[in-house]
Amino acid sequence: MKNIFLASLFLLPATSQAQVTAPLPDGRGEGVGLYQQLVRQGITAMEDDSLMLADSLFRQALKEAPAASGNALLWGHLASIAERMGREQEALEDYQMALGLAPGSLALLLSRASLYVKLGNESRALADYNEVLATYPDQAEALLMRAYIRQRQRLLKDARIDYEHLLRLQPAHEQALLGLALLNDDDRRPQEAMETINRAIDLYPTHAAGYALRAGMEFDRKLYEQAEMDYGMAIQLEPQNRSYRLARAYFYTQTKRKRLAREDVREAARLGASAAEVAGAAGLKR
Repeated sequence: MKNIFLASLFLLPATSQAQVTAPLPDGRGEGVGLYQQLVRQGITAMEDDSLMLADSLFRQALKEAPAASGNALLWGHLASIAERMGREQEALEDYQMALGLAPGSLALLLSRASLYVKLGNESRALADYNEVLATYPDQAEALLMRAYIRQRQRLLKDARIDYEHLLRLQPAHEQALLGLALLNDDDRRPQEAMETINRAIDLYPTHAAGYALRAGMEFDRKLYEQAEMDYGMAIQLEPQNRSYRLARAYFYTQTKRKRLAREDVREAARLGASAAEVAGAAGLKR
């Protein structure tokens, strides 16, 4: 069950960590003052989570000055709004418009790639991350996410290259350490896997993810006492994380402690686990 955490460790928020800055009017043509006013009002509405109003204001600005140099970023804002409202296909179309006006934009490529990952379209996401890294070979988010995708695709050698590159740039990068630990475990390097996960825990002793991942490795090695302690620590640090409850429930099921497994399953269900997740943790087929 250790890989139950892989996606949760790496999936970024709906909008990439790269931030799209507010566009400014380019100062050409008539109506520039109104354009600037609409843009500023739209940004304020976004910050206030008035997303429908922001969408309307940005679209009015685009009509007011269709050739303004800031319009690529306006389309980026519209894509972000659509994504936040659950309109993913519209968001992809808006990102396409934005990138048509600003091809190669780092922030826009990262944001679109993040959405592709969220939608499960790893091939498109990989293409965007490759484009970013062709120009910015040390870009941390792209390195991390490309490693994640390569790892999921079992391209372990290529994933290792990206993790190690990122860790040379940022030796204490937590997600890269956790990803490399899992990769080493999958690549049958058990000693390196444990050394890497222990390093992550030493650096981040109050973060639950390292303990949960180490517990999964210990479970695989039949180090049941250590695994139980690490699952307990992860749950103590993040009591609302249903993945940890599910993982421990599965651990208890496999070690024939059904009462304890039922307690964790009930708590995971209370925290929002699906019927399929609960069945998996209980060792049942659906």
